Amino acid sequence: MTLRLSTNGMHQQSLAAMLAQQANVSRSQLELTTQKKLITAADDPSGMAQAQRLDHALATLDQQDKDSALLENRLRSQEQALADVGTQLDRARVLTLQASSDTLSDSDRKSIADELRQIRSAILSIANRDDGTGHQLFAGSRDAVIPFTQDANGNVTYVGDDGQNQVEIAPALKVADTDPGSDLFLRIRTGDGTSAASADSTNTGTGVLTGSAVTDNSAWNGQSVTVKFTAPDTYQILDSSGNALAAGTYTQGSTITGAGVQMTISGAPAAGDSFTLGKAPNQDIFSTLDALASALEAPATTAQEKAVRSNALSTALGNISTAQDHFLLSRSQTGSRLAAIDDATDARSAYGVNLETTLSNLRDVDPAEAASKLSLQQIALEAAQKTMLAVQSKSLFDLL
Repeated sequence: MTLRLSTNGMHQQSLAAMLAQQANVSRSQLELTTQKKLITAADDPSGMAQAQRLDHALATLDQQDKDSALLENRLRSQEQALADVGTQLDRARVLTLQASSDTLSDSDRKSIADELRQIRSAILSIANRDDGTGHQLFAGSRDAVIPFTQDANGNVTYVGDDGQNQVEIAPALKVADTDPGSDLFLRIRTGDGTSAASADSTNTGTGVLTGSAVTDNSAWNGQSVTVKFTAPDTYQILDSSGNALAAGTYTQGSTITGAGVQMTISGAPAAGDSFTLGKAPNQDIFSTLDALASALEAPATTAQEKAVRSNALSTALGNISTAQDHFLLSRSQTGSRLAAIDDATDARSAYGVNLETTLSNLRDVDPAEAASKLSLQQIALEAAQKTMLAVQSKSLFDLL
């Protein structure tokens, strides 16, 4: 093999070496200036793709931070609203107990009824609260509309929906937004939450239902059970089809037991009067308070009218107690969601640090290492420049 050398070839080699060193120096200077070692995809295609994935993950975390802050604000607003409802119901319960006293006059009860209607209005206002950003708390997924409206007759209508957004606040973790108003204010169990008993509205005697309970769930099985008086001192226990299950003798204040339930009745029921226990239905809080106020406003001069009022107060007292439990449970569930947000904040922070560290190792320049590399490259460039000058001053003819 013959090796051919030429003056031009020597010059080209020297120039190429110098240009390569200049490129290295320029690259290192750019890295120091930008503090990045991944500048274009050509630098490291796989590394750049990984960096973009990490950037996307960090952007997602940033959005989750914002969503979490907004959700926390809404849930704290809900928690306060539920606490305010609880305060109103506490007052309603106190007023109901006061109204049960036989020493009150009709005007006293009228004043209590007026305050109960104010409580009802206050709870309606709470139900229509927003989160401070113009979005309603209790309208479900229709948070741009005021959820509860009231007509001229005082009837309350819910115009929101049953939707509940699930907000992603951390990778693979979603937390429920505020509860729809239909769940909070409309679907409230009556009675003791499992069963509810009431006196028939057509009763003509003075019997008052003072207590009721399910004693044997398997025997009761959710059916309607009625105590019907066949005479002032005798009764039958009937199932939902009107079939007689048992019979007995009544004495005032006695507890009647049968079919897995018990009812305590005072006063003097008349023949044909009845008291029924069944599965507790739902009733909205507005109807509960409205019925209570109406019962206090109704005239009660006869013993029978006073018994009707007493039964209404007893029923309302049980319904208010169950409503209080309902709102306390909702408040507890809201607190659990707020705790999840706090935990997610710590998790996002730790995850974000890991992502940023990985991204920095992948893309960022170590200033000390880069400065040292640049210094060496500048020395190499100076050597290449000197070599180039030396080569330019000579040719192959100098060797002849």
